[in-house]
Amino acid sequence: MMSDKLVQGNPENGKWRIVCYLNQFFGQIGGEDKADTGFLVKEGPIGPAMFLQSFFAGEGEVVATVICGDNYMADNLGEAVEEGFKLIADLKPSIFFSGPGFNSGRYGVACGAIAAAVQERLGIPAITGLYPENPGTDMYRKRAYVVKTGINAGTMRTALATMAGIGKRLLKNEPIGSAEKEGYFARGFLKNETVEKTAAVRGIEMLFDKVTGKPFKTELSIPQFEDIPPAPPVNDIKKATIALVSDGGVVPKGNPDKIKVSQNTVWASYNLDELFANPYQIAHSGYHPTEVRENLNRLLPMDVLKELEAEKEFGRLFPVFYSCSGNTTTVQSCKAIGEGIAKKLVEENVTAALLVST
Repeated sequence: MMSDKLVQGNPENGKWRIVCYLNQFFGQIGGEDKADTGFLVKEGPIGPAMFLQSFFAGEGEVVATVICGDNYMADNLGEAVEEGFKLIADLKPSIFFSGPGFNSGRYGVACGAIAAAVQERLGIPAITGLYPENPGTDMYRKRAYVVKTGINAGTMRTALATMAGIGKRLLKNEPIGSAEKEGYFARGFLKNETVEKTAAVRGIEMLFDKVTGKPFKTELSIPQFEDIPPAPPVNDIKKATIALVSDGGVVPKGNPDKIKVSQNTVWASYNLDELFANPYQIAHSGYHPTEVRENLNRLLPMDVLKELEAEKEFGRLFPVFYSCSGNTTTVQSCKAIGEGIAKKLVEENVTAALLVST
């Protein structure tokens, strides 16, 4: 495990040198259509970096904003991080901030990966902000400071304030409190602190609260992992009825069931033949849908499935397709959507489902 000690840089002209990393959207390059954009370095603060600089109140200056497209980072993360790291190192930062990435999967992983590389290799504070369910959170919370954020950019100012506050104290060698107190994810370090009551007294008080039905909070939380058993195999694939289910957000033109492009909470079902025969759209803002708009078979492989059905490789293709959007959808909503679709599949005597995604 890496040391929690960081090498602080010295202020230049009385100000700390701040370097920020943003994706193409927050870097004001463009949306999903610019997700393949390679690294760019822009002088000074861009977008959220301007808010971040304001929290330093003259103590720090954003000397540059490093920008890179989500796809460019995600397609080859190791090489992309190395490329970005070299650009950041040349800027000689005193401190580095990435994101915040909120619940965006590709962006969150990129923010965590590049922050970890900067902190470990330059020895300076590196801070990002992610939503608890972002895959980047568990991947990188032990390698850099990852501040807890809300699910989307609606909590931008709060996230940046927390990130800046931790950053300033790290630069000044001031102590950082517990993860719970300071608003970041636990990093795996144990630190001694003086408290009024001994562990024995605190333990007895917690036990008493538990047996008497009073609220209490453990000091040693144990991760809870849901045990999901695999589905049983299909007994006879030659007689199986197979349905298509996708979180790619395909809906008829007009989106009649109001599936949300992000943070979705609903699902809907549509006749496959009608969907392919009529105009459709993509209710999903987490990927660039150009290829799917050109050919729906790229997401819903009807062409291949029809061939296999004709060749009697399986019984029949269920005529109804089940659709939802998985972009930044919470685990709670995912469970509710999954349970709803599964219940309907059972009611329709569907043997198995193909979960086709982006």
